[in-house]
Amino acid sequence: MAARRTIKAINWAPLVERIHESEKAALAALKAKSDQYFRRVSENPESLPKIDWAQYKKYVSPALVDKFQKEYESLKIEYPADKYTSLIEAQEQEATTVVQKFIQESNSRISEFEAKINKLKGLMQYKNMTMEDFARAHPDMALDQINRPTIWPHEEEFQPNPDADKNIAHH
Repeated sequence: MAARRTIKAINWAPLVERIHESEKAALAALKAKSDQYFRRVSENPESLPKIDWAQYKKYVSPALVDKFQKEYESLKIEYPADKYTSLIEAQEQEATTVVQKFIQESNSRISEFEAKINKLKGLMQYKNMTMEDFARAHPDMALDQINRPTIWPHEEEFQPNPDADKNIAHH
Protein backbone atom coordinates (compact mmCIF):
# COMPACT_ATOMS: atom_id res chain seq x y z
CA MET A 1 0.00 0.00 0.00
CA ALA A 2 1.39 3.37 -0.97
CA ALA A 3 1.63 6.05 1.69
CA ARG A 4 0.02 9.44 1.52
CA ARG A 5 2.81 11.92 0.94
CA THR A 6 2.66 15.56 0.05
CA ILE A 7 5.30 18.18 -0.21
CA LYS A 8 4.88 20.71 2.57
CA ALA A 9 6.40 23.64 0.67
CA ILE A 10 8.03 24.41 -2.66
CA ASN A 11 10.94 26.82 -2.95
CA TRP A 12 9.83 28.89 -5.95
CA ALA A 13 12.69 31.44 -5.78
CA PRO A 14 15.29 29.48 -7.82
CA LEU A 15 12.72 28.79 -10.52
CA VAL A 16 11.66 32.45 -10.69
CA GLU A 17 15.31 33.48 -11.12
CA ARG A 18 15.87 31.11 -14.06
CA ILE A 19 12.65 31.57 -15.97
CA HIS A 20 12.33 33.97 -18.90
CA GLU A 21 10.19 37.10 -18.50
CA SER A 22 7.67 35.85 -21.06
CA GLU A 23 7.02 32.71 -18.97
CA LYS A 24 6.52 34.40 -15.59
CA ALA A 25 2.73 34.67 -16.02
CA ALA A 26 2.50 30.92 -16.68
CA LEU A 27 4.66 30.25 -13.62
CA ALA A 28 2.41 32.46 -11.48
CA ALA A 29 -0.63 30.49 -12.70
CA LEU A 30 1.13 27.19 -11.88
CA LYS A 31 2.06 28.48 -8.41
CA ALA A 32 -1.55 29.54 -7.76
CA LYS A 33 -2.86 26.10 -8.79
CA SER A 34 -0.21 24.39 -6.67
CA ASP A 35 -1.06 26.51 -3.62
CA GLN A 36 -4.76 25.77 -4.12
CA TYR A 37 -4.02 22.03 -4.33
CA PHE A 38 -1.92 22.12 -1.14
CA ARG A 39 -4.69 23.98 0.71
CA ARG A 40 -7.30 21.43 -0.38
CA VAL A 41 -5.11 18.47 0.60
CA SER A 42 -4.21 19.97 3.96
CA GLU A 43 -7.91 20.53 4.77
CA ASN A 44 -8.45 16.77 4.83
CA PRO A 45 -7.33 14.76 7.86
CA GLU A 46 -4.58 12.16 7.59
CA SER A 47 -6.87 9.43 8.95
CA LEU A 48 -10.58 8.75 9.09
CA PRO A 49 -12.45 10.70 11.79
CA LYS A 50 -13.26 8.90 15.06
CA ILE A 51 -16.90 8.03 15.61
CA ASP A 52 -18.57 7.68 19.01
CA TRP A 53 -20.24 4.30 18.40
CA ALA A 54 -21.68 4.14 21.95
CA GLN A 55 -23.79 7.21 21.21
CA TYR A 56 -25.29 5.53 18.12
CA LYS A 57 -25.97 2.30 20.06
CA LYS A 58 -28.36 4.23 22.30
CA TYR A 59 -30.66 5.10 19.38
CA VAL A 60 -30.05 2.38 16.77
CA SER A 61 -29.97 -1.38 17.01
CA PRO A 62 -26.58 -2.39 18.53
CA ALA A 63 -26.20 -5.24 16.00
CA LEU A 64 -26.58 -2.78 13.12
CA VAL A 65 -24.16 -0.30 14.74
CA ASP A 66 -21.62 -3.12 15.29
CA LYS A 67 -21.94 -4.07 11.62
CA PHE A 68 -21.34 -0.43 10.54
CA GLN A 69 -18.44 -0.10 12.97
CA LYS A 70 -16.78 -3.25 11.64
CA GLU A 71 -17.13 -2.06 8.03
CA TYR A 72 -15.98 1.47 8.87
CA GLU A 73 -12.86 0.28 10.71
CA SER A 74 -11.99 -2.18 7.95
CA LEU A 75 -12.17 0.59 5.33
CA LYS A 76 -8.74 1.22 3.85
CA ILE A 77 -8.23 3.82 1.18
CA GLU A 78 -5.45 2.82 -1.18
CA TYR A 79 -3.34 5.68 -2.36
CA PRO A 80 -1.96 5.25 -5.85
CA ALA A 81 1.41 3.57 -6.05
CA ASP A 82 4.33 5.83 -6.90
CA LYS A 83 5.36 4.60 -10.33
CA TYR A 84 6.60 7.90 -11.76
CA THR A 85 9.37 9.00 -9.37
CA SER A 86 11.83 6.44 -10.78
CA LEU A 87 11.03 7.57 -14.34
CA ILE A 88 11.52 11.22 -13.42
CA GLU A 89 14.82 10.43 -11.69
CA ALA A 90 15.98 8.50 -14.79
CA GLN A 91 15.09 11.49 -16.98
CA GLU A 92 16.94 13.76 -14.58
CA GLN A 93 20.06 11.57 -14.82
CA GLU A 94 19.79 11.55 -18.62
CA ALA A 95 19.37 15.33 -18.72
CA THR A 96 22.33 15.77 -16.38
CA THR A 97 24.46 13.63 -18.70
CA VAL A 98 23.38 15.66 -21.73
CA VAL A 99 24.07 18.93 -19.93
CA GLN A 100 27.53 17.76 -18.80
CA LYS A 101 28.36 16.69 -22.37
CA PHE A 102 27.19 20.08 -23.67
CA ILE A 103 29.33 21.87 -21.06
CA GLN A 104 32.40 19.87 -22.07
CA GLU A 105 31.80 20.52 -25.78
CA SER A 106 31.20 24.22 -25.06
CA ASN A 107 34.41 24.46 -23.04
CA SER A 108 36.37 22.87 -25.89
CA ARG A 109 34.81 25.31 -28.39
CA ILE A 110 35.63 28.19 -26.05
CA SER A 111 39.27 27.10 -25.84
CA GLU A 112 39.43 26.83 -29.67
CA PHE A 113 37.96 30.32 -30.05
CA GLU A 114 40.33 31.72 -27.44
CA ALA A 115 43.24 30.22 -29.37
CA LYS A 116 41.97 31.87 -32.57
CA ILE A 117 41.55 35.18 -30.75
CA ASN A 118 45.10 34.96 -29.40
CA LYS A 119 46.36 34.16 -32.91
CA LEU A 120 44.50 37.17 -34.32
CA LYS A 121 45.81 39.40 -31.54
CA GLY A 122 49.33 38.34 -32.50
CA LEU A 123 48.81 39.34 -36.14
CA MET A 124 49.69 42.64 -37.64
CA GLN A 125 46.71 44.96 -38.06
CA TYR A 126 45.02 44.49 -41.41
CA LYS A 127 45.31 48.17 -42.27
CA ASN A 128 49.11 47.84 -41.97
CA MET A 129 49.41 44.56 -43.99
CA THR A 130 50.61 44.25 -47.52
CA MET A 131 49.09 41.66 -49.85
CA GLU A 132 52.09 39.39 -49.15
CA ASP A 133 51.60 39.73 -45.37
CA PHE A 134 47.89 38.83 -45.77
CA ALA A 135 48.81 35.83 -47.97
CA ARG A 136 51.23 34.55 -45.29
CA ALA A 137 48.68 35.10 -42.49
CA HIS A 138 45.70 33.60 -44.38
CA PRO A 139 46.90 31.35 -47.21
CA ASP A 140 43.41 29.86 -47.63
CA MET A 141 41.78 33.27 -48.18
CA ALA A 142 44.45 35.17 -50.08
CA LEU A 143 44.38 35.66 -53.84
CA ASP A 144 46.78 33.22 -55.49
CA GLN A 145 46.83 33.93 -59.20
CA ILE A 146 49.40 31.22 -59.88
CA ASN A 147 47.82 28.19 -58.16
CA ARG A 148 44.19 29.40 -58.01
CA PRO A 149 43.61 32.05 -60.65
CA THR A 150 40.43 34.10 -60.41
CA ILE A 151 38.77 36.74 -62.54
CA TRP A 152 37.70 40.18 -61.44
CA PRO A 153 35.89 40.98 -59.08
CA HIS A 154 37.65 38.00 -57.41
CA GLU A 155 34.57 36.92 -55.47
CA GLU A 156 33.47 33.29 -55.51
CA GLU A 157 30.05 33.89 -57.01
CA PHE A 158 31.62 35.48 -60.12
CA GLN A 159 34.13 32.70 -60.78
CA PRO A 160 33.59 30.17 -63.56
CA ASN A 161 32.76 26.66 -62.37
CA PRO A 162 34.84 24.13 -64.33
CA ASP A 163 32.73 21.24 -62.97
CA ALA A 164 29.59 22.78 -64.46
CA ASP A 165 31.23 22.78 -67.92
CA LYS A 166 32.01 19.05 -67.57
CA ASN A 167 28.41 18.28 -66.66
CA ILE A 168 27.11 20.23 -69.67
CA ALA A 169 29.51 18.40 -72.05
CA HIS A 170 28.26 14.96 -70.93
CA HIS A 171 24.60 15.71 -71.56
